[in-house]
Amino acid sequence: MGQLHCTCVDTINSIKKEDWNDFFGSRPEGYWFYETLEQSRLSEFSFHYLLAYRQQHLIAILPFFTADFSADTVLEPRAKKLVRAVRAFVPRFLVFKTLFCGSPFGEQGMIGVSSLESNPKELMQALMEELKNFARLRGAALIIFKDFSSSAAPWLDRLTAQGFFRAESFPSAVLDLPYADFDQYLASLSHASRKDLRRKLKKAREKGGLEVKIASAVDDCIEEVYRLYMNTYTAGETKFEKLTREFFLKAAEKAGPRCKYFLYYIQGKLAAFNLCFLEGDMLIDKFIGFEYALAREFSLYFVSWCVNVQWCIENGIAHYRVGQTDYAPKEHLGCRLEPLHAYVRHTNALVNRFLRVLAGFLNT
Repeated sequence: MGQLHCTCVDTINSIKKEDWNDFFGSRPEGYWFYETLEQSRLSEFSFHYLLAYRQQHLIAILPFFTADFSADTVLEPRAKKLVRAVRAFVPRFLVFKTLFCGSPFGEQGMIGVSSLESNPKELMQALMEELKNFARLRGAALIIFKDFSSSAAPWLDRLTAQGFFRAESFPSAVLDLPYADFDQYLASLSHASRKDLRRKLKKAREKGGLEVKIASAVDDCIEEVYRLYMNTYTAGETKFEKLTREFFLKAAEKAGPRCKYFLYYIQGKLAAFNLCFLEGDMLIDKFIGFEYALAREFSLYFVSWCVNVQWCIENGIAHYRVGQTDYAPKEHLGCRLEPLHAYVRHTNALVNRFLRVLAGFLNT
């Protein structure tokens, strides 16, 4: 079978693009996306890639990153309130330096394994030994495989034998669009949702002054885009990542025609944006920003939803993926939820046991 060995590299440019595409070619957010992350000066994150070889043949790629993880970001409100009360006396209570397998911004975690690999047990043991060595050298006591779908379970379920426990992640919301036109989509909603949506759209139209533009880059309005993003970031209850201005510029540069900025102007003033990526038959709605007073007045959340849905239908896009938070309005608007899971292990057995109990209070 050949000797197995692993190594870690600190840039995706150490991996041939054709090798990456062989492992992940059909997955959203490809080579260009990880280049964007690396080049966006995201100081909270350090990006790396674990590579496994048999002899000289690459057989596995696992993207990962290191960052501080505050456990209360994923807890339900009562547990979150208790943790934050303790932090008044112990500032880093349940804050861990963590090695995450996956991406801080990706739709789901990815592990790429050669179809020729026939010894999954040996491979997972080798990957874990390398990850544990890396975590120890970087002072990371916690390892999390973040946001993996059930398709990865045959590989990742093997981690339970090494002290990992499986927990629910925030599910991903997806709207399927098998509709000939926007009216068919509306007809698929409940009577109450349809009536409410039509009322909001009519109100926005009657107010006047609303203009929608679709752009592939925002160099000419980056300060306004970033200000709106920070409005939304600051207002959000669940915070993990914080983007930079460079990200919004690099995303357009690296994604090329995949990048779609939906820009909403009211009386010539930028009042909202969506940054979306087009991947095959899927539009991924990644980041949004609002001028909140105008957004409420014009129901811009719902206006932007309808604009994106209509754009997808008119362009033959079958799926609209809309992220991992604010599920109630998304389900009312027709989304289904795709389950995602995390695999978690702390180096301290007692802390690991405590985290396993805490996982029962996740805000999913």
